[in-house]
Amino acid sequence: MKKGYLAAAALLLFLTGCGGNKSYSYHPDQSSIFISRDGTLKSALVEEIDTEAKSDELESFANTEIEDFNKLNANNQVKLEDATIKKNVAKLVFSYSSFECMEEFAKFTQDNSFDLNSVEVYSLKDIDVSKMNSIDIPDGIKGDYIAIIDGKADVYTEGEITYVSNDIEFDDNTAKVDGFNYIIFK
Repeated sequence: MKKGYLAAAALLLFLTGCGGNKSYSYHPDQSSIFISRDGTLKSALVEEIDTEAKSDELESFANTEIEDFNKLNANNQVKLEDATIKKNVAKLVFSYSSFECMEEFAKFTQDNSFDLNSVEVYSLKDIDVSKMNSIDIPDGIKGDYIAIIDGKADVYTEGEITYVSNDIEFDDNTAKVDGFNYIIFK
């Protein structure tokens, strides 16, 4: 009986620890963008406020902005994922149908928390990086995805970051990029 429990525990540890890449959810404490493995993008506006506003008022305001934007841009859709106010900190999290949508919505709402020209995500097994200009991944770097970013933003990724170009510092699944950078992540 003990052997059965030990085998089950070992299998559980293998499946949860060694069997796959850790996924990170997006719970930012600062204005930033989130890049998922499939290339889906999110952004967050996080600001300290000095008012007695409530989360439902913030959500209503954000939904009105989204409705107005989506009416004008039928092909580029935005969704609200979170609208909260806690301890005088307001947080809005949006998801987008494309990078162009994120860029246009930022212009529409006058969001200047990021300044991006492009964001592209590829699976490293599906592309030949050696044929891409300006990309040189050092030997020994492990990862499954590459996010190619042009612009300035605080970036979160769905998987653990293993490398960021231009000697940009990173921690776990976050990095601050400025200019042309690429991020390798699991």
